[in-house]
Amino acid sequence: MLLPGQAFAADDEPQAPPAKQQVLDAPNPRLGLDPAAPDASPLPGGTLPTDVAQSSGAGDWRFGFHGFFTMPMVAGLNERKNRQAGQSSTVVHTPPLVPGDLETFSYTGVVPLPYAQLNFSYGNDIVTANVHLLARQASVSMGYFDPPSQAGINDAYFTVHPDLGKDLSVKMNFGAYSLRYGTAGEYDQGRYGTPLMFRINGVGEAISLNYALNKDWLLSVEQGIHAQSNKSQVDMTPDVWNGFADPNAGSSFVTHLHAGVNYGGKVSLGLHYGSAFSNDDKATGTLAPDGTIKIVGADLRLTLGRFGHLYLAGSKVQAKDSRTIGRIIEVLNAPGGKGLIDNYLGDQSNGTGDLSIFGAQYDLSIGRLVSYPVPFYGDGPDIVVSLFGMGVNVKSDDKRADGVGKLKVGGEATYSLLSWLAASLRVDQVTPNSNETRYSFVTFSPRVIFRTDWQASDQLVLQYSRWMHGALTTTRTGAPPVVDPFVKPDTDVISLTASMWW
Repeated sequence: MLLPGQAFAADDEPQAPPAKQQVLDAPNPRLGLDPAAPDASPLPGGTLPTDVAQSSGAGDWRFGFHGFFTMPMVAGLNERKNRQAGQSSTVVHTPPLVPGDLETFSYTGVVPLPYAQLNFSYGNDIVTANVHLLARQASVSMGYFDPPSQAGINDAYFTVHPDLGKDLSVKMNFGAYSLRYGTAGEYDQGRYGTPLMFRINGVGEAISLNYALNKDWLLSVEQGIHAQSNKSQVDMTPDVWNGFADPNAGSSFVTHLHAGVNYGGKVSLGLHYGSAFSNDDKATGTLAPDGTIKIVGADLRLTLGRFGHLYLAGSKVQAKDSRTIGRIIEVLNAPGGKGLIDNYLGDQSNGTGDLSIFGAQYDLSIGRLVSYPVPFYGDGPDIVVSLFGMGVNVKSDDKRADGVGKLKVGGEATYSLLSWLAASLRVDQVTPNSNETRYSFVTFSPRVIFRTDWQASDQLVLQYSRWMHGALTTTRTGAPPVVDPFVKPDTDVISLTASMWW
């Protein structure tokens, strides 16, 4: 996808073979997403900033400041039950009562969520210190103060990028930060905002090596180990103020290893392995077994020039007694072993079971396709089309969850009519339980996008979403949120979202 301020390269035109250094700098040699990239779904139209500034020379120490925010006003509309005198027949909810919390499989990213991130950096092209401030709510807009939504200093780490010659590129991160693997977008997490392999949240190290075999072939290897810097005490009472801390989760660790090969910056094949474990007697006591979560997967990324970008992925998750593993690892946005239990394995599984995950996304710019052989720089009318899908098959020790299949598919088309105006339509179909299709739902979301230029770094989106629920479609309410079968989900959602990045 085309990013704001980034022109399409004329990579479809005949050109001389690239040098080794150009292969090292190819668009997609990466195995995972940079920690500085926002942890949010792409905005309507497929744009999302991902980069941070780098110095121009080894002796050039500089300060960098980058940021991104998206702040929506959202209202869900529904009919009132048991209407009384003086009450309207229409009720308005904010946030809307619809299925699709961030950590659930039903999450699609259709309903915009508040998000703000400020990236600060200082250094040169050898070493850079990075601090990221993050909030998932703007306090001034809330009806109450929600401490867990104000993450504050979310990441604090430094990056070392030594100069080892034209054939080898090494990048080392040390400190506290998040890593995401299996990201379906060309530059971001993909339309669902959900990594298909896993996400790591912790403090530790990760070292990446890219080695150019020749002008076309690039080999990549990455390894890391992360830990938690603290854990919930066993006598801590879960409550709103502490984000419902889990005293049953032990001190958790993750080791991970990745390998990949890239051809000409156009074809990338990656292999991923992650292993999370908790050997904490404060969580297991003297009798309970230690927990493990192991993930192995592979993904294929095709950067096809004027023919678009295609991503395919599959992974296998094996969880054993994973109840004691904390949020240091997330699978499909579900935090730790408890997240797997609540959303996939069932509360009678004790966190033991397997997930088979697959996903795909294809993005295409019609303007770039039809303008060939003339290069297209995104400074004119264009239609951007995206197709995407994700599925999970569950094998669990809980018979109620065993054999359940989950599937969601969608499509989006955005037509940039004028430099300041675009129109978009997104359609999503979600089946959270293949054994009972009455839980399924469909959403239609037309949008109007306003901006200050073709590739401006600002965006105002007016969106209407129509939800068509099945007879048993449920939503989560309360604190902590749980499924309430007696709550009728909203059928109409209206939002006005302001976004900007720099």
